[in-house]
Amino acid sequence: MPSEIRRLMFHHSELYDAITHYGDQLGYRFPGVKIIAAKLASKAEYDFHTQKHFKTPLSQEYNINEMKNSVVVTFFDEGTFEHKYYNLPARFISESLIEYCLANKIPLPKNSKKKLDLTEFNVCLDIIMDDQADVPGFELAAKRDAEPDFE
Repeated sequence: MPSEIRRLMFHHSELYDAITHYGDQLGYRFPGVKIIAAKLASKAEYDFHTQKHFKTPLSQEYNINEMKNSVVVTFFDEGTFEHKYYNLPARFISESLIEYCLANKIPLPKNSKKKLDLTEFNVCLDIIMDDQADVPGFELAAKRDAEPDFE
């Protein structure tokens, strides 16, 4: 049976809106007026993250793939020209993008698998519509580009 993969690409301005709005709902405040970069952090940064076990009902309701990585988001303040780096769990980014989609009436099937991916200038939410959750050969580009695991 063929699988369908849909990719939603979010520019940094949309990511900023998603993160700040979702963060406000959870009591988090982020600095700056825009995001200038989002990069996948190393696995070690996720292992020591205090929020890695914090899950909201949205995570389970919308079938978010558990990605054991963090994303380093760079906020920029145009007034002070400061860069501020935030290490956020990938699940938080995925949840904020799903919340953004719901607020902007972008349809998302609840039972499809959602995976986060990062490109040079965009953050992507891949939606995999398949009876089988694991699609052979489908890996995150960000994971392929990550540093090798030398354990």
